Amino acid sequence: MNLLNLFRHPPQLRDLTPQDLDNFIHAQDPVVIDVRTPTEYQAGHLPKAVLAPLGTTLQHITHVGHERPVVLICKTGHRSQAAAWELLAEGFTHVYHLKGGMDHWKKYEKSQQR
Repeated sequence: MNLLNLFRHPPQLRDLTPQDLDNFIHAQDPVVIDVRTPTEYQAGHLPKAVLAPLGTTLQHITHVGHERPVVLICKTGHRSQAAAWELLAEGFTHVYHLKGGMDHWKKYEKSQQR
């Protein structure tokens, strides 16, 4: 894994806001991949999110077709960008990530509970 990819946004990667992601999950039924550590995942994750820590992501999604939408999630959006480079290089064509990561999602969830 190239560490610079933590800070570079692949041109083919599509950003989703938390609201976009909420709608997208219900409309498209994507595979949701959480690339955080097991400890971060256990502290809270999206329903149906599959844990596949950065560096092992491809090993965890061998069953997923390259045309199926894949949403990558991490804490802030940097690790999901790095994972996106790997998926795109392997031929996945519909790769998305939660811009701002779980930090942004948690703020969105709180705003929806009011």
